[in-house]
Amino acid sequence: MISSFSVFRVAFGLLSLHPLVHGQDTLSTDVNTYGTNSQSPYQTFISAPDLKPPELLITENAGGLSDGYLFIGLDGKPDSTQNVPCIYDMSPGPRMGTLVWTGMNYTQPFDFRVQTYKGEPHLTFFLGTLLDGYGHGSFYILNQSYVEVARFDAVGYPGLGDLHELLITPEDHALVTIYTSKQTNLTEFGGASDGWIFENIFQEINVDTNEVVFSWNASDHVAIDETYNTIANVGTEAAPFDYFHINSVDKDANGDFLVSARVTNCVYKISGKDGSIIWRLGGKRTDFDLDPAAEFANQHDARWIDSKKQDQLTIFDNGPHGDVSHSRGMLLTVDQSEKTVRLRTEFRNSHSTFGQFEGNVQAIDPANPDTNFMVGFGLEPYFTEFSSNGTVLLDGQFANATVVNNYRTYKLPWQGKPLNNPSINWDMGTGKVHVSWNGATDHAKWILYTADSADSSTWANISAPITRTGFETEIDISGADRLRLVRATAVNGAGDKLGWTDVADGNNNYVQASDLDDSQISTSDAPSSATGRATSSTASVTTSSSISTPTSSSQASAAWKTWRAPPFVINVLAIGIAFAEFRSV
Repeated sequence: MISSFSVFRVAFGLLSLHPLVHGQDTLSTDVNTYGTNSQSPYQTFISAPDLKPPELLITENAGGLSDGYLFIGLDGKPDSTQNVPCIYDMSPGPRMGTLVWTGMNYTQPFDFRVQTYKGEPHLTFFLGTLLDGYGHGSFYILNQSYVEVARFDAVGYPGLGDLHELLITPEDHALVTIYTSKQTNLTEFGGASDGWIFENIFQEINVDTNEVVFSWNASDHVAIDETYNTIANVGTEAAPFDYFHINSVDKDANGDFLVSARVTNCVYKISGKDGSIIWRLGGKRTDFDLDPAAEFANQHDARWIDSKKQDQLTIFDNGPHGDVSHSRGMLLTVDQSEKTVRLRTEFRNSHSTFGQFEGNVQAIDPANPDTNFMVGFGLEPYFTEFSSNGTVLLDGQFANATVVNNYRTYKLPWQGKPLNNPSINWDMGTGKVHVSWNGATDHAKWILYTADSADSSTWANISAPITRTGFETEIDISGADRLRLVRATAVNGAGDKLGWTDVADGNNNYVQASDLDDSQISTSDAPSSATGRATSSTASVTTSSSISTPTSSSQASAAWKTWRAPPFVINVLAIGIAFAEFRSV
């Protein structure tokens, strides 16, 4: 039989410790309440107060989405606080739309994405000063622990590398662009005899040796009269005439290059042997017969789907031109023998957005003929995932109006392995613990521990593994009174401990402490300073109700929420258990 004291202890433990858990991340679904022109919506986190990433807005979610992470390099106004690289979890599921990493040490990045470097995934981006349609700065490569493994300049042009391209080739070379000025006679175009133009250069650089493998300059191969731009008030040394405007470079399997030039409305195929122009697609001197539906203007981001076959090409058509007043992604069918180009698929978002500058089209899985496509709208803060036939699967937004924009948007696989520890905040007054880990992707759960001193040789866990709900997880342990110190560990799906937080005393004071090994962890009841210990039967988990999105069916919508038994239900159950045990005495 059970003593009356044991009955009281069981009931008290169940009543006191049923930690309520929910995510702190927010995701908006209402465009009418999504910020104002003067303030773009952003999130804050109690455990990571320095981070202020954008709050995403999802206005369409039809299902059929690919797995992956969203990469955006924010180019916000200085007072927007939104000018850093950000990664979001965009795989279907309860954590969709939640932050993974933001790098506060890197301001105003361009072309932020994952690329393979030396056989491993790395983050790459340009960092520098945004000027009038181009940039001056350097190029960065970070490993999976967010540590810089390379920072380099355009060779011969220190600090003058341009923002438009940083592409890592299979040879671990880097394709980069450069804008410099050159004196030229511009009288034929309404300028001065001693006028100035922008040189539009791209280099292929061996990153290890800092040697130029290949270099190409537009002014050596493309006449100024190919431009659709007008001189107007430019053409001086202070404001050179931009007659070409290089904005993407790609290298194919044969060693040739694909170059997009915005103001000639043309994509050029460049010989990797001598730099000569193999053909022009679009513009005043096109070598192709373009179907009217396949015409484009002011384009960005020309890429082969398969650089061996070279029969399908993606372009972000900024527009406007003809009857096209909006920007769009395009998948073109290209026959290089017959010199014909046809529009295979148009990617037009639900807003019919006109993104005057920037933008890109990404085949999310180029090896899959039915791949989804991600389209970023550059100057306008929209991104859209499409099916292979152009159906909108997801419409998203990361800022309000043009307060913040993003050069290119990508959806890519990623595994983050940060060297920094997870973060914790415990407020003894409210009994709430907040935990997060900037940059980590592998942690699935959190476990809380307590001890009487930071250097204690034994720590007792006060919770069963608690499911991570997003970037920041809130855990209410107000039922566990008289705790002195709390810390947490992040664990993966197999239960392996990945990282430990510092020690929190409940008053915003923290003590750095080394990681614990299994010999220092007690799975028995917490020490006398704590009342009871949460178990898997008393810990209840839910995703924040603020993380929701429109869906095409009620069944899909249900996947965004998990019901949690209200505290009074748990209390009633506890009393019932206690009464049943009392009757058995």
